[in-house]
Amino acid sequence: MLQLFKDKNFIRLCMAAFFMSSCLQLIWVVMPFVVKAMEGSDTEVGLCFMGQMGVYVVFCVIAAIAIHRLKPKKVLLASTAVQTVIVCTMYMVIKGGSRLYFSPIMQLVLLMSFIGLITAFYWPVLMGWISTGHEGTELTKRFGFYNVTWGMANMLLPIVGGYLMEINYLMPIAAAVIMMILCMGSVATIQKTRVGAKIEAIKQAEVSDKLNPAQRQFVFMSKVALFAVFVCVGIFRSQLGILYKYELGFSESIYGWSISLMCLFNVIFFYIMGRGHWWHYKKGFFVASQVLTVVCLVMIVLSRNLFVQLAAAGLTGITYAAAYSSHQYYGVSGGKNRSRLMAIHEIILGAGYASGSLLGGVFSDHFGRNWPYIFGAIVIAAAGVIQISIWFALKRNQNSSNAHTSFLTSPT
Repeated sequence: MLQLFKDKNFIRLCMAAFFMSSCLQLIWVVMPFVVKAMEGSDTEVGLCFMGQMGVYVVFCVIAAIAIHRLKPKKVLLASTAVQTVIVCTMYMVIKGGSRLYFSPIMQLVLLMSFIGLITAFYWPVLMGWISTGHEGTELTKRFGFYNVTWGMANMLLPIVGGYLMEINYLMPIAAAVIMMILCMGSVATIQKTRVGAKIEAIKQAEVSDKLNPAQRQFVFMSKVALFAVFVCVGIFRSQLGILYKYELGFSESIYGWSISLMCLFNVIFFYIMGRGHWWHYKKGFFVASQVLTVVCLVMIVLSRNLFVQLAAAGLTGITYAAAYSSHQYYGVSGGKNRSRLMAIHEIILGAGYASGSLLGGVFSDHFGRNWPYIFGAIVIAAAGVIQISIWFALKRNQNSSNAHTSFLTSPT
């Protein structure tokens, strides 16, 4: 991956991803505790996250339609500038300086929704810019390095946010403002490049994925897996901190450590997957990663031991990375309009995240704080059934030369 450092714009884009992700991590880690401190319900915690990701999904659809007409650098600069204003406003609301006709919790829901709107025009553009003009192993390496970069922010900032929260709930938000200023600076230093022209530079001889007999199956299976796993990620992000503090008696910093541990495993696996193509078109890889997700959810439900809880959070990072990287790769391989394809990627994960956040809060309020994780396990099991159905339904359309391929073996 060392040759990637020669591409200065690529490095600046990765830095921008790190700082934006840092900002979001700080907000996400403090939000459950801020809402509970305002005497909000578990459902209202979920509503904050659902507000962000629900709006994110809607505007990713709009971005997918119009994004190819926009200039990437201008879009990224505008997004970072507006995001900075939003986070500053969030600071004022939490501090108590905002005087509006509706409650502070609803103000936070609205601000989280604005974040969803802005980032819908940020992440797809960023990932489209990074991947345009690249295929095969090179594409895997670029996505791998990019994923490690923002994954590092996911790993480090929850720890920082957890300890800052124990001092004052405003401090993580103040730190998030600083991260956005740095993000804006990274984008501003990006040099002009003929991004659109790179699309024509794709070498069709290297697009081996188009020739793979199982390409369609893996595209659709990876979409189902991405949605299901991000339902669980939404549950973790919105409800796990509440379970820890109000059910198990852990501190906010313990929650920060658990999320950071999840992201540590996430980064490690992003790096491993980015190193090569050993996992491409391996159906057993799909099965194993989703079975592991269910195991992690069961560990959370059945154990009250801190180390078991941390182990479950860490192992979830592996399944998160597997689902994310799989669809990220299969979803754009051979495609030309990368920003549009990345918008679709974000729509799917955002829909899963929003569903898990809101429904996790509803299950927690009405049935108990273990039920969000039981619900997550049911979603993963249902996704497995759907993926098997997709495999056999699409396999009937393949020519007879590939008829001997079984579900648990690779056609390559």
